[in-house]
Amino acid sequence: MAEDWTKRVARGIAEVRKTTGSELVAESEPVPLAGRIASPVIQHRKRRAEGTHRFVLILPFGEGEVRVELDAKDYAALTREMVRFWNEQGAAASQPPAPLKEDEA
Repeated sequence: MAEDWTKRVARGIAEVRKTTGSELVAESEPVPLAGRIASPVIQHRKRRAEGTHRFVLILPFGEGEVRVELDAKDYAALTREMVRFWNEQGAAASQPPAPLKEDEA
């Protein structure tokens, strides 16, 4: 009986791979975003049919998430921009955001 369950799970995974058309190559370490429990924010996926590599940016949105697919060139540009931001902001970029002060006027 256990073998039957294992075969069904394996067939289900194979069907999902056919449907999505991409396989997970790697993903980022878990990162907490927008006060949520930490989860991976970047996935590197390979599309078998096209033989291309894609990067998926996973952003929290409401109760769910938004997935933005980037090609390698866009991912490289995003990475350069992130590095530039961290270099300009320095240690202040690692601090949690401060609440806005209300105008007392």
